[in-house]
Amino acid sequence: MSEPTLDADLRADFSGLTVYSDQVDLLSYRRDCSVVKPGCADLAIQPRSVEDVQAVVRRASHEATPLYARGGGSMYAGGVNPHAGGIVLDMTQMNRILEIDLKRGIAVVEPGVRFGALLEALAPHGMTIGIVPLTGPTATLGGAVSAHALGTGSPRHQSMGDCVAGLEVVLSDGTLLRTGSAACSEAGFFQRYCIGPDLTGLFVGADTSLGIITAVALWLYPLPAERETLCIGFRDPRSAADYICALQNAELTRNVWYAAGYEAGTIQGRIQAADPGVDVACLPGFCAAFDLGGEAAAVKADRAALIALGQQHGGTEFAAFDEAYFRRLRYDESYWYSYAGYFTRSRCAILMSSLPGDRLPAFIETTAELRALDASYLWGAAVVICRRGLHGGLLVFYDERTQWDAVQPLVEEAARRLVAAGCVPYKSGKQWAEQVQGFSAYSTVLRRLKQALDPAGILAPGNLGLG
Repeated sequence: MSEPTLDADLRADFSGLTVYSDQVDLLSYRRDCSVVKPGCADLAIQPRSVEDVQAVVRRASHEATPLYARGGGSMYAGGVNPHAGGIVLDMTQMNRILEIDLKRGIAVVEPGVRFGALLEALAPHGMTIGIVPLTGPTATLGGAVSAHALGTGSPRHQSMGDCVAGLEVVLSDGTLLRTGSAACSEAGFFQRYCIGPDLTGLFVGADTSLGIITAVALWLYPLPAERETLCIGFRDPRSAADYICALQNAELTRNVWYAAGYEAGTIQGRIQAADPGVDVACLPGFCAAFDLGGEAAAVKADRAALIALGQQHGGTEFAAFDEAYFRRLRYDESYWYSYAGYFTRSRCAILMSSLPGDRLPAFIETTAELRALDASYLWGAAVVICRRGLHGGLLVFYDERTQWDAVQPLVEEAARRLVAAGCVPYKSGKQWAEQVQGFSAYSTVLRRLKQALDPAGILAPGNLGLG
């Protein structure tokens, strides 16, 4: 491919598009918030319509030019890093809220819509969406669906894919596909599981390796009338794991909008910051924290049930952690993942994995093992408690200026150890490529799907270990 020729042709053929080719302009398109090494795009293009996306995709396919789609760039798995060069499609100018249908309980948005903008538009109607990722107002809907986000709403709904009613996707040949009920043009978006196999799921979490999302349909839910936070401390992760499994089996997450678990190191750091004289020997070994929302009577009842169940597993209310950290985190909506690492060192690498509740002790033990490997790095661990199972975030803080190269093999080792401990890659991007390739039957089917939907291999090469 001759980049200058493609650049000139694109400017001539698509005069309404913004096209960047200067290397200074392209610096911000090299990477996301992850530790994954940057790529280097030849061009960045900002489409404003579905037709723009189709035109660029068809051209890229004809020229066999790699194509990466990018939203807010706040993800931490390297999915938007253009390692194969080519074109970055900056989707942030496709930022219209296309429809808010209160009768159907559906919102349809373009992929560049930020979560903050959508929540603001829904608030006057007393509505919200099921999942809001912890990357907060910087994240785009298209990026969150493409990377299968989780966060606020996960105890009630699980993850982003569980809140998607359907998608509009541009395939590698420019074909426009609508999934779910909207495959029938007269019906529109209202139901995901109909007609036959669930095609929506092919593109949720696929990091644009199978198609480029141009519209997202999400189910709506009422805003909670009442909110409260609650923290419960446990002696150790094993007691906490038993408690978490019990509350999930009892469906006590129905009024929980967000829930997280914090290991001993995090607890000590937060409490000592608020009270330097605290006796750390008296602190719990694990804390489960809840942000409850709903009708006042239901919230009160569920709060009492969560505390009572905690007592059955040796837990006690841990108000100090709520006051020092969790309540402020939730009520100020500070979305700490957006700025992870900035409060200690210049950057933070995050490995996100899924695990069943009973594997929580193994996840914490893996964190302890990694701490022992190299004392020059600060390790942390936290889990998002979902409707079923957990999502564990393993964090390593490092100085990007001096430790970038040295931290890479350590992150790779962490990924291998997590899988060995029974944790499953989540938000794969390029971060988990080696592990995904190791799941032989799964990766074989994934490659077949890739070959069928993207025979030229132009869409996001390297993501999910493909291409």
